[in-house]
Amino acid sequence: MELVERKAGRQAPVMPRVVFMLLGLVLFAGAHAGEPEHFMRLVEGEDGRPDALQVAVAAYRDGQGRRVDLVGAVHVADRAYFHALQDRFDDYESVLYELVGDPEGSERPAGVGLNLVGLLQGGMKDALGLAFQLEEIDYGRPNFVHADMTATEFSEAMKQREETWLGTFMELYAASAVAQSSASQSPEAALLEVLFASDRREAFKRMMARSLVDQQQVLEVLGGEEGSTLITERNRKALSVLERELDGGARHLALFYGAGHLPDFHRRLVGELGFELESVEWLDAWVLDGG
Repeated sequence: MELVERKAGRQAPVMPRVVFMLLGLVLFAGAHAGEPEHFMRLVEGEDGRPDALQVAVAAYRDGQGRRVDLVGAVHVADRAYFHALQDRFDDYESVLYELVGDPEGSERPAGVGLNLVGLLQGGMKDALGLAFQLEEIDYGRPNFVHADMTATEFSEAMKQREETWLGTFMELYAASAVAQSSASQSPEAALLEVLFASDRREAFKRMMARSLVDQQQVLEVLGGEEGSTLITERNRKALSVLERELDGGARHLALFYGAGHLPDFHRRLVGELGFELESVEWLDAWVLDGG
């Protein structure tokens, strides 16, 4: 990380460093139709302070009447959010989930990059007083279906693409610098707000919520047809599992993936598989103290 954070002996801007924590969190009231610009949003009160970080559940239907829901995930969130998802998952014939590795547990993790993401997620859980997805969601349910690469597949895909974790993080760094220029709040102002807040944890949580929303475009550089192993190839694997489940007769499925994957899933469901967006529902992932 030091190679990414510093250049020519100078400290890098705060926001690009924060993006690596956000990657671990990203890489929900009311419903409305229409194509979502993003799959994560911040709901603010009349005083302009955020009340909730929300993630989308987008419903798609094809010409045969089969329904696929993109269930966005923030991997560190309120415990109530994960419990609400657990209840929702009972309604699906299959819940296709992300997890790089062998679901039987016989493979080692895919490398230092994913280990780092997991470490950041665990650290952010404690720092923000939130819960961790892998500790709250029951992945042993009979309708849960692994829809991600194994560690071997992930490593081989990176080799074929001639990708490295350092190169991936550098792409994120560059994209975050662009996103920083249009962020809703400067990193300096955000840090001062945290430092002088009476409740620093809550202030830090608000800062991270704003950053998550402002930085959504960062992961977009890793999606698309050219894309990356982290987004594009994993999404292709997930959709191959989706097609297998549909061919097997399933008619109501969920694709439960990090919110950063959903724009690419949306494009592929509509452009390649013939689905149409039917509705978008929003669930509260983080309830924030707006005071």
